[in-house]
Order: sequence, then structure tokens, then C-alpha cells
Amino acid sequence: MKKFVQMLLTVCMVVLSAQVAFANADKVTIQEGADITTVKRIAVAAPLYTPVDEKAPNKEMLTQIVSDASRVSRSYVISYDAVAEGIKKATNVDIKSLDRRQAAKVYKENAANYADAYVVLTVANNSRTTFFFDVFKAGTNELLYTYEIRANRSEGDTIATFNNLCEQFYKHLDRSAEEQIKANSKKK
Repeated sequence: MKKFVQMLLTVCMVVLSAQVAFANADKVTIQEGADITTVKRIAVAAPLYTPVDEKAPNKEMLTQIVSDASRVSRSYVISYDAVAEGIKKATNVDIKSLDRRQAAKVYKENAANYADAYVVLTVANNSRTTFFFDVFKAGTNELLYTYEIRANRSEGDTIATFNNLCEQFYKHLDRSAEEQIKANSKKK
């Protein structure tokens, strides 16, 4: 009996440590006074990213990954290409041909025509890849929500890793909005 309990305890420790070992470190911040429950449409902005590894996805692939990962979200997500095409039709300005800063300025000025908010992804390529997602209110460019997630040391800069990190962002954004709805309903 004693051996059985020891084996059971060992198995539990292995299972629990494995779950902890594979979890990505993350941090959510909702700005004071920000209401993320009103965000129904999110536009994806061009990410701030420079690939370090030869096998890592390029900037265009990362932009597509951020849009494709939205399949796990309850919000309607508009791709960067769709917004860029809309801006080109409306203002006759091709933001894909502009430099990064000028394109970002035109994007911010026109994002409110397509979505309630827009998300900007910043990628830090240090010893561990870290994604910083910043959600801004379209029109006012007010910061509403930030999410930071760090890849594990064993995860390389691959499409699968980047897709997983982006999916986690959308899941946490939805979860934060649900928590804010619950908190607001308790106040009433």
C-alpha cells in the first residue's frame, strides 16, 4: 500500500510539473477606465518585428498569423490587408508602399472606419521570444489593453510557436472582456 501511494504521488508530481513547464509566462493589463466590452471589431495593424533566425517567419507571414489566429476569438477581426485595401480605395493612399512610420500614421487615422479597436504586435527577440500585444481604441488611439506573453526556452521562432502565442492573446482578450462584464454586472 505504501509503495502504491508513493507511486501515485510521484505520478502526480510529474504530471503537475509537466503542465507548469509547458505554460507560457504571460501578463494582462487593462488600463484604468478602459471598457474592452464595447470592442466587437478589431483591426490588425502591421507588427513591429524583425526576424532574427533564418527559419523564423517574415513580417508578412507574422501579419497573416496574427489574423489567422483570430479564429479562436469571439470578436470580428479584420486583417491588415483588408484595412490597407480599404484605405487605398477611400483615400487613394497605398500604406503598403509607405515607410513604416508614415504607414502607421495613416493607419491610425483611418482605423476607426473599419473597427472599434486595433491591435499592434511588438516582438522582442532576446534569449526568449516575447510578444507584446497593445489594443488601442480606434479614432482616439487610447490604449485599452496590453498582453505580454513569453515563449518557452525550448520553443523556436516557428510558425507554430507564433500561432500559439497569438491564439493565447485572443483567448485572454475574450476572457478579460467576460470578466469585465461580470464585474460591471456585480456593481449594479
